[in-house]
Order: sequence, then structure tokens, then C-alpha cells
Amino acid sequence: MTSWTDVLTHFCLAGLLANPWRSPRAIRKLQEKKLMRLIPHAYRHVPYYRSLLDSARIKPQDIRTLGDLENVPLTTKAQLRDLPDAEKTARTIDLVQCQSFSTSGATGIPLRSFFTRQDALLKNLAWIRSFTHCGVNPFSRTAAFVGRRDVKTRRSWYEYLGLWRRQEISTWEGPESWVRTLRQWRPQVYQGYVMTLRLLAEHVQENDLRDIRPRQVLSSSALLDSPTRRYLESLWGCSLIDFYGSDEGGCLAWECPACKGYHISSDTVILEILNNGKRARPGEDGEVVITNLHSWAMPFIRYKQDDVVTRSCREPVCGRHFPLLEKIQGRLDDFIVLKNGKKLSPHLFYYAVDPVPGIRRWRMIQDCRHRLKVEIVPTDSLSPTSLKAIERNLRQVVNNDLTVEIVVVDAIHVERGKKFRAVNSKFGGPGS
Repeated sequence: MTSWTDVLTHFCLAGLLANPWRSPRAIRKLQEKKLMRLIPHAYRHVPYYRSLLDSARIKPQDIRTLGDLENVPLTTKAQLRDLPDAEKTARTIDLVQCQSFSTSGATGIPLRSFFTRQDALLKNLAWIRSFTHCGVNPFSRTAAFVGRRDVKTRRSWYEYLGLWRRQEISTWEGPESWVRTLRQWRPQVYQGYVMTLRLLAEHVQENDLRDIRPRQVLSSSALLDSPTRRYLESLWGCSLIDFYGSDEGGCLAWECPACKGYHISSDTVILEILNNGKRARPGEDGEVVITNLHSWAMPFIRYKQDDVVTRSCREPVCGRHFPLLEKIQGRLDDFIVLKNGKKLSPHLFYYAVDPVPGIRRWRMIQDCRHRLKVEIVPTDSLSPTSLKAIERNLRQVVNNDLTVEIVVVDAIHVERGKKFRAVNSKFGGPGS
């Protein structure tokens, strides 16, 4: 017997698959239609948003267009984190019946969010839509590396039909355990954090495991640098597709090889890119602010993601009309901060270090305003000349504004279940 969930799944997925091909005007009208439902709901039923809009002297009927939305004050993770659930969730929705997520991301600050079952379903389907548009065969088996200790074993109904079959693998286990599961499951697609995929690839290469060979690799949840992309694609002989998402917003954007950028999921989120509080121009970096159009239990309206991206100068050429991001620059606290306050993208430091021979792994931390500490795990070929080259390159990047301290170490601990960040500053994040 077909359940209402089955019908809803088919209906939602069909719409999600069709939406990217709609005209820009139709996509904008769809966003504004959803926005005009979400704002009154949040005002009537969520105390935080009623107070927020009242303080700005905004009524729900004042928000009818994307331009009107820009008048709503921004909301930060810290603001929502510090509120009791009753203040930030809808009074008309039973939270017991909702799916909840508790995530700290890269900041270490936990935030618990709630989604109705319908919104959680749509969020999952939006991810499936992005995989489909990237060429993933729906009959493929996927190994999904997740940061939880306890992996999900319950199957969705469509998996019993051979569609979107997915096996979760906990990153709390080690590469040896991952390989055992991969050999049992025999997936065609690997999906996971960038560093998890790299650790797996290094283990495969070191042990000459020729049977661990995916047809497609999907990366998400961390900054993908060019050397890691080249390494994974070269080792496994397949393309790597990058995704940008969050627990609060779901799939925010996915990489399109034809367009050389990331399509924004404009039918599920309104994604703003702000530079000093103003809309970033094409080709300009800016901070990401999202409005999740399907967040009825705990609305996210003009919510700061604390990420930095580059707005694309290009129009899509693939036939889809979702707008493009050019590059995911990273978390705010991935940015190194100079004494004058200028913030440097972490990509610059990959370009400075990765070409130098003799390095197995590296990490740099700005733990004080005037110093950049660089940890290097060497290979046998690391030489004093290489160390001097690293120091020289880094000094050029920071314009001699910071002291560069290089430390050669035996290993860099990669905390299991967590995202590894090669570049981190205590001064780049919000409020710094």
C-alpha cells in the first residue's frame, strides 16, 4: 500500500528536479511565495522572531520580496544557541515529533535545531536532487562517512526498490575498519569530509588496496583544496564533486563542472552574500546569510552561516537557472588575520605550502595576533631548503606582518568524528 509519505516523496522530488530548469523570474517568484508564508508563521508563533521584527518596526506584510527581506536584522548562531527552545521554535509544532540535530560545526559551539518530518524529508530530497544533477546514478550504492559514533541502519522505503542505497560509516572508526565495511558493501560512490576521504586514500595507497576504487567521489562539510582534489582524482581515476551545505540549511549549493561553479539551491534557501553588510558584487567575497524556506519548526531567517564564498561573475551555461557561486572560501575562522585587520583566505596558504616537496601533512594555527605557527609532518625527502621555501612563501603571503614559526612534528592528530582544518585562526571568527 502506498503511504502519504511515498506520495509526498514523489511529489517533492519531482518538483525539486524540475525547479533548476525554470526561468530566473519563476524561481524568484517561488522564493517569494515561500517567504510570504514563512515570515507570518515565524512572527505569529516564534517569540524570538516576533521580538526581532517588532524591534525593527517590521510587520509580516512588509516582507513580500527578496529586497524587503534585506530589512530584517541578521541572526547569529550565538543568539539562537543562548535562547531556550520555547523562544526560538514554533509554539504550534510538537518538538517531540520533530527531527533534531545538535551540531557545533567547526566552531565548537553546539546548536540544537528542529525540523518537522516534512521539512526533514524535503531537506534529504534536496541532497538527492543535487546528487542526481551531478550525475550520480540513483541505482548506485553510496558509502557515506559521517561524524557520528552511531550510524543509521534503518533503510528508507525507496532503498528496498534499489534506489539511493546508502551505508553510513562512522569516522570514529579507523581506515582499517572503513576498508572492511567498503569490501562488504562494495559501493560505487564515496561521500564524506575532505580529510576523511584523504585519510582513506592515503591508507589505500600505502597498502596497495586495488579493490578500494569508487566510480565517483563526493566531498562536503569542509574546505576542498586543489591539491587534495588532484590527489583523490589521480589515485582513484574518477571525478570529484564538491557540495556546500549545513545542518541549518541543508544542501546550499552543489558543484557544476559545466558551469565551473556551484549552483545555489534557490528553491529551498535564499542565500545572500554580504560584504561589510552590503550585497557582494560579482567576483567579490562575502559572508553567507541564509533563509531556510523550509524551516517551520525552528525558522532560520537571515541566519549567518559564518562562511565566506565568492559570488560568480558567470551565468549558468548548463541550462539550469540556479545562480552560481564561484568558490567556497571557508569558515570565517579559517581566515588568517593580519595586524591591520585584513583577512587572508585559507586557499592562499595551500598554494604556499603544498608545492614544496617533503611534506606529508601540515597545519597552521594563528593562536596570537602576531604569530602563525606551522606544524609539518615530514617525509624522508624534507630538506632544510624545503623548510626555508615554506617560510619564504608564507612570509610573502602575510607580507611579513606575522612571525612564521615552523615546527616539525611526528604526527598531527586528526580527531575522529571531527572536521580537520588545516588553517585556523582564533581571530577570524565572529566577534573577533
